Amino acid sequence: MHPPAVPAAMTSMTEANKSPRNVSIANAVAALDFPKGDVRTLFLLMDTTAFKIPGGDLSVAFLTADEMCRIHGKFLENDTLTDVITFPGDPAMHFAGEICVSPDCALAYHGEHGMTFSEELSLYLIHGYLHLFGLNDTSEKETVEMRAVENFCLSLLKTSDSLPKFSYLPPAALKKS
Repeated sequence: MHPPAVPAAMTSMTEANKSPRNVSIANAVAALDFPKGDVRTLFLLMDTTAFKIPGGDLSVAFLTADEMCRIHGKFLENDTLTDVITFPGDPAMHFAGEICVSPDCALAYHGEHGMTFSEELSLYLIHGYLHLFGLNDTSEKETVEMRAVENFCLSLLKTSDSLPKFSYLPPAALKKS
């Protein structure tokens, strides 16, 4: 069986995506460590390869499990922990949107999904970006397409050596800081 085809819109660069966007990064998780430049590179690669998300600045927030539950409850009426929440922006305000991710989910599920912690957390960033691009995952058909595109993007990051180097520090290491 062949994997689902990557949509044609995902395979060519558009003029609108040639200039880099500003990516604001907030990290509220003390145990999470990473070079912010790696995350900016991830989105630069996403922008310059095949995607047309709204123009403007992009905000990325790495949030604690408690904060993700609070936001999930407030905006989606479900206070359980989730891996990623995406908020569309306002192109008139030069704002592409915000992607909130849970490093705690990535830590809990990366092994179960056969991925490294960095791959799992990068997958969440990709997933959020693809929501801004216009993909959804509310039906089975949409989910199949989303997974195919996520896998394509993750492979692209890995083959271009652009996968962010995320690490989750053990509690003992945090006490020494």
